Amino acid sequence: MAIKLFHSLLLAFLLFSECKPKGICNFNDSNTECGVNHLLLQTSCNITTAPPAKPINVKGFPSNGQVVITWNPIYCASHYNVYWSTSPNVDIATANKLVTQDAKLTHSGIINGVTYYYKISAENSFNRKESALSDEVSFSPAMLTLKTFVTSITYFITSIGSVAGADSICNNDSGKPPGSSNYKALLVDESGCSSIPCRRASVTANVGDGQIDWVLKPNTNYVRADGVTPIMTTNANGLFIFGTLTNSWTSSVTTGISGMSGNWTTFSTLTCVNYSNGSSGQVTSTQYQQTGASSLSNSGLNCTGSFYLLCIEQ
Repeated sequence: MAIKLFHSLLLAFLLFSECKPKGICNFNDSNTECGVNHLLLQTSCNITTAPPAKPINVKGFPSNGQVVITWNPIYCASHYNVYWSTSPNVDIATANKLVTQDAKLTHSGIINGVTYYYKISAENSFNRKESALSDEVSFSPAMLTLKTFVTSITYFITSIGSVAGADSICNNDSGKPPGSSNYKALLVDESGCSSIPCRRASVTANVGDGQIDWVLKPNTNYVRADGVTPIMTTNANGLFIFGTLTNSWTSSVTTGISGMSGNWTTFSTLTCVNYSNGSSGQVTSTQYQQTGASSLSNSGLNCTGSFYLLCIEQ
């Protein structure tokens, strides 16, 4: 009789205690001890009568047409209910609901510039108990905006050395905008694809297929180094209609290099052999002060010259 009473009291303690037993329902749970004198006890989430705790530390990461929402995993939560609305003070009776088993959700297909409000609950499918709602949070999806800049000085082909060498110059040139962002050079080359880092914008004219280490991101606004002056917006393939810049890359007269034709494909014979041969051959030049096609593809110039580089924030 005494043993049965002890078992009953122990079960009651497990059911109504607020502490968490060693991870049974949530292996990410950091609390691994429960019970008197740190006695390790284990129970199952299917016998508790209590609802899960409410989700906390809700964060959002808005981008183009979507918001990625994360929160701390909740012990004994079999899934989470994400209630959302375009009006504040989300009411679960009228709000839209999304369900996920992970402590993360990507809310996609939403409209840039609109504010979306969220409250989240954790639910235990064994006892059908739902937690209290998290604190309300709100986020507005928006198209990403990245900076560009033209290097402050020109560089000889031999000092560039390769596509990777051009990237390194971008990150060390004095014209780079303040901050810790990484930049890559907007130029292409396929002559070294088998053994040397190379870069490709498109195999087929104006399509964006077969890209390799391409520097422009899809659906992104690009601006000058001042962070304000608009240049262009890319499409879903990280391209834009060739020769249609809103503003030029720079207001100064600058001759650069790209290795590209006027339809985003690579001029395989006009890249100075992956920008390493400065003694012979030609390279596709650019005029960064222009807004038309010559802004990225102009006449071929001798590889013996020195050129500016166009650098793109990543």
